[in-house]
Amino acid sequence: MKSLVYFLSSSAKDLLNENLEPFLSFLNLVFKETRFLELIPYHRRIGIKLHFGEAGRNNYLKPEFVHQVVLHTGRKGLQPFLIETATLYRGMRQEAKSHFVLAQEHGFTLPKVLAPILFLDGKVGNSYYEIDGKKISQGLKRISFLINLTHFKGHFVTGFGGALKNIGMGLAAKGGKLQMHSVSIPHIEPSRCNACGLCAKYCPRGAVIFKNGRYLINSVCIGCAGCLTICPHQAIGINWDATPEELGEKIAEYAQVVLKDRLTLHFNFLFDITQNCDCFPKTEEPFMEDVGILASYDPVALDQASYDMVKPKLKSLYPHLKPERILQKAEELGIGQREYQLCPV
Repeated sequence: MKSLVYFLSSSAKDLLNENLEPFLSFLNLVFKETRFLELIPYHRRIGIKLHFGEAGRNNYLKPEFVHQVVLHTGRKGLQPFLIETATLYRGMRQEAKSHFVLAQEHGFTLPKVLAPILFLDGKVGNSYYEIDGKKISQGLKRISFLINLTHFKGHFVTGFGGALKNIGMGLAAKGGKLQMHSVSIPHIEPSRCNACGLCAKYCPRGAVIFKNGRYLINSVCIGCAGCLTICPHQAIGINWDATPEELGEKIAEYAQVVLKDRLTLHFNFLFDITQNCDCFPKTEEPFMEDVGILASYDPVALDQASYDMVKPKLKSLYPHLKPERILQKAEELGIGQREYQLCPV
């Protein structure tokens, strides 16, 4: 049987102007048809995964939509939390304290969304557990139920960012993000390093050594990537040398680990569809009109359906990329299937 993908055709502006009534009806139908909330025992914690947006950028899922999802979970006697992790690159989202400040600035406050924020990978993104060599955010161990809220958009490496990327990349610890983006360990840039030694004191494996008058990272490095955050001089860098196909495949592999033994419902919001991901540091104009909201138990079918709706215009932006690779790999891993039945609401 084909995977069911529920679809509400609308724009964000229209939904907000109508006090979200069509969105509420859509949520009610999706939760009723999937019985998702009914399958979760009373008073259990549920993680709502989303992206709080980047500093200087307004292209992200708006808190009003998140608020309604939180209300639905709370009415069923569940404990909702908004969950996120640190970024690999530098900026406000590289550690929990400034990431929290950014989330507040973008409207994800407790009075507005009615759910607290949890950063699952610790203060600097280095808290993790391993499964099959993959570094997963430590806090995810305590969460067995997930709602995956994704702002669907383009991406200059993978072609698009959808549900699979939001959980595969988004719930990996910083060291996991390093594994996906790079095939080598971090390095120290001599021109920026002032030999303060903080990285050497921090390193849990003693991989930072002082040799010939400078600090170096040697081969015992486990790739936790915490040193990227704690260095006050931004002297530690990485090689972003994974190919687009490799990155897509690794995201799918991480998504498989995250989803294993977890009950998860996925939503893609095709609003403000921009050429680059929400990590891009400035607001972009959408490259096409809003499409609507899609939901499914199957993230592969969901991303395939979403991609099909934007494919012609996205292909013209990134003719050299192969966005299908992440879908192919996810299907090969048994996460879901690419064949779907669209169920308009």
